[in-house]
Amino acid sequence: MKKYLIFGIITFVLLSSFPLYTFAIDEGFNEKESLTAALWQQTSSEYRALCYQAFNVARDRINIDLKKEWAKPRAVIIDLDETIIFNAKYNATDVIREQEYPKEFYEWIASGDATPIPGSDEFLQFVNEEGYTIFYVTNRRDECTDITLQQIVDLELPQADREHLLMRGTDHTKQGRRDKVSEDYVVILFIGDNCVDFYGDYYNESIEERKNITDSLQAKWGREFIILPNSMHGSWQKALYHGVVDWLSDEESLRHKASLLEIIE
Repeated sequence: MKKYLIFGIITFVLLSSFPLYTFAIDEGFNEKESLTAALWQQTSSEYRALCYQAFNVARDRINIDLKKEWAKPRAVIIDLDETIIFNAKYNATDVIREQEYPKEFYEWIASGDATPIPGSDEFLQFVNEEGYTIFYVTNRRDECTDITLQQIVDLELPQADREHLLMRGTDHTKQGRRDKVSEDYVVILFIGDNCVDFYGDYYNESIEERKNITDSLQAKWGREFIILPNSMHGSWQKALYHGVVDWLSDEESLRHKASLLEIIE
C-alpha cells in the first residue's frame, strides 16, 4: 500500500510542476474537447501515415489509368485545405483562443507558414509530369483569391494559376465546379478531406443521411475518391447539429455532442 501511495504523490507533484498542465486548464480555452483532435493531427505518426497512404493509393490509380485511352483530356480535382495545405497551426490556435474569422485566417494564408500535407507535393508533381490537368477546387471565399494564389505559388505547386484555381463563389457544395470541369475533361480522381469534396448531396444533410450517401458510393472510395483524415473541422461537425437550434451554450453544445455517442448500456 505504501508504494502505491508514494507513487501517487510523485505523480501528482510531477503533473503539478509541468508547465503545460497549468496551460491546459486555462479558462481561455475555446472548444476544450477539440484539444485531442488538434494534438492528433499535429503530432501523430498515424496521421502522417494515412496521408502517405492516400497519396500512394492515388498514384496507383493514376498508373492504372495511364494504360487507358480517353476521348477527352484527363484531369484531377483536388481540394486545398487539409488536403494539400497543412493548416494545423491555425486550427490549433483556435482551440487555445477565439479567433476572428475570416480576418485571422486570411492573415494565416498570407503568413507563408503553412506547409504541404505529407505526400501531396510529390503526388502533384507526378500527375503534372504525366500530363494531367490539375484543378484546385476550394471553398475559400473569392475575396482571398489573390493570397490563395500566392500561397500555392509559394508552395511550388504545379499549374498554380487562376485558370486552375476554382474558388467558392456561390457554389457551396462544389458540385457546380466539378460538373463544369467534367464538361471538358474526364476526371480520373477527386481528392479531399471532406465528403463535400466528392459529392454535393452531402451538404447540409444529417448524420444518417451522410452515412447512407457514403454507403451508396462504396465502390468509389479508394478508386475514384481519395479521402484524407481531418479530425479538426469539416461538414461532419455541422451534421452534428442538423435539426438543432442555432445557438447553444458551450455546456449545452458539449452535452448535445455527448448525447450522440453510442455507448454500452
